[in-house]
Amino acid sequence: MSGDSGTTVRRRMEAGEGLVGTFVQGHDAAAMELLGGLGLDLLCVEAEHSAMGPETIRGLVAAADVARVPALVRVPGNDPTAIAGALDAGAQGIVVPRVDSAEEAAAAVASTRYPPVGARGLGPGRAAAYGGDIPAYLERANADLLLAVQVETRAAVDGLDSLLEVDGVDMFFVGPGDLGCSLGIADPRDPELIATIESILSRTAAAGRLTGIFAGDPEAAKRWRAAGADLVILGSDFTWLGAGVKAALDALA
Repeated sequence: MSGDSGTTVRRRMEAGEGLVGTFVQGHDAAAMELLGGLGLDLLCVEAEHSAMGPETIRGLVAAADVARVPALVRVPGNDPTAIAGALDAGAQGIVVPRVDSAEEAAAAVASTRYPPVGARGLGPGRAAAYGGDIPAYLERANADLLLAVQVETRAAVDGLDSLLEVDGVDMFFVGPGDLGCSLGIADPRDPELIATIESILSRTAAAGRLTGIFAGDPEAAKRWRAAGADLVILGSDFTWLGAGVKAALDALA
């Protein structure tokens, strides 16, 4: 985990700084390093939908460190082994998808935090300098690592009050696409969906928790930043690859 306690993504947002990152779906460390030099506040490795194993995740997080940009990891699911592996690789935080209940949120806390707060196992991973920095890492990890759980289903919206009561969850991250699908709404600009998301953000902020959201384009990103989101994940590496090629072809037409 790069950076001291004053510069981790969690500490920056707790101090009131709004951050912008992007998802990384590709597996190439050089592309990760390139993205890290473009001015984003962080990169989020997208391991939920991109068929990444632990070796790939570790390589991408290391590449982010080379570029001196923090890395989060969206893990495939609420699995202790996947969460611990991403953190041991040196990620500054975890995004856990499809958390619908207080019990599921508490399980994510247990997987992310060392005792006595949680039940994470202590090992000689990259985050702890492969065993050379275990005491120092153990001392700072619980206070510095970011745990974000995703609110992206009707069940999560209906149970938001109970989710907000779970100690140890730092951020509630909205997935507008899956949330709209769960609510039966296809249009991302649908007023009901926007109102629901705004309600999630405001209720979460009122409870003293950080808020995050995915935005598919800069227009949406501006909307959610204005609505108070502490973190916006703007598109992905594949989004920008596709947009760049399309723009070049359009310019040649």
